[in-house]
Amino acid sequence: MYDGLLLDHDGVLVNLCDAERLREAARRAFIDAGVDPDPADVRQLAISVDREELLALAEQYGLGPELLWQHRDDQVDRALRTATRNGEKDPYDDTSILSNVDLPLGVVSNNQTRVVEFVLSHHDIAGWFDTVHARDPVLASLDTKKPEPTYLLQAIDDLDIRNPLYVGDKETDIVAGRRAGLDTVLLRRGHNADNSLDVAPDYDVNGLDDVVEILDRESPQVQ
Repeated sequence: MYDGLLLDHDGVLVNLCDAERLREAARRAFIDAGVDPDPADVRQLAISVDREELLALAEQYGLGPELLWQHRDDQVDRALRTATRNGEKDPYDDTSILSNVDLPLGVVSNNQTRVVEFVLSHHDIAGWFDTVHARDPVLASLDTKKPEPTYLLQAIDDLDIRNPLYVGDKETDIVAGRRAGLDTVLLRRGHNADNSLDVAPDYDVNGLDDVVEILDRESPQVQ
């Protein structure tokens, strides 16, 4: 039986932010660093950046990568707080079902810890979750974000559990869950309804109510 539930944050618990807002945050990060960026580089810095991409961008503009990343995370933090206050980053309707789950709950996200904690607190649902593991706003965090299992393993240790179910909305979530030795759920929302993955989750569902039903089942048996 599952002894806990771990969930991704953006796209699982709360709405994704409009991509244009994130691109504007990335553009402002370049400006803060003292350069006028190419629009293609703005798009690259906005979402799902890896270390190699960041280092290449920093070298291209003659910037220190740590400084560029600090500006980027600071601007994204401001943008997502504004989006949350404006009602653009609300919990999905089915998120409320988690308030009745009688198991340890954790949030595991590639977003910044300060952002995740702000969003959960703003919507008065932080008390539903026993732990949050996400990124610090530093360059080194690019080496620990999913698909690495780092945050999942930290949450498991923090909650003192052995067999949680992990829910995500992207392939990186499923890969991270597998690397951590967990059963995984791909949660379909509007933004990923038709996405195909190169790695199969243990469950593919359309709502958190389906996840709650799964919690009472035995782990899938290996054939």
